[in-house]
Amino acid sequence: MNQTELIERLLSMTREIEHAASLADWPEAARLTEARSPLLMSLSAEQEPAALDMIRRIQAIDAALLADAETTQNELHTEFEAAMGRTKAAGEYQRIARL
Repeated sequence: MNQTELIERLLSMTREIEHAASLADWPEAARLTEARSPLLMSLSAEQEPAALDMIRRIQAIDAALLADAETTQNELHTEFEAAMGRTKAAGEYQRIARL
């Protein structure tokens, strides 16, 4: 696979990762990211302008995905803390009800 084909494949995989993230399928997004990683490492430093444009698109998508993942993680953490609070309150209610 030449560098142009490699970059096209990387862009395609990045779009697949983006799609998985849009569905909140984070395990699939992570799996695809792991599969993509060795391909990223095989890029050469010298690239043609068209290839550099595709690489910039990949970088932009990755940056947006990272921001989305951080937001999702924060939301899940907040929901988890709220659920733990409700669980504690329910346990306290049961404790008091038994008295």
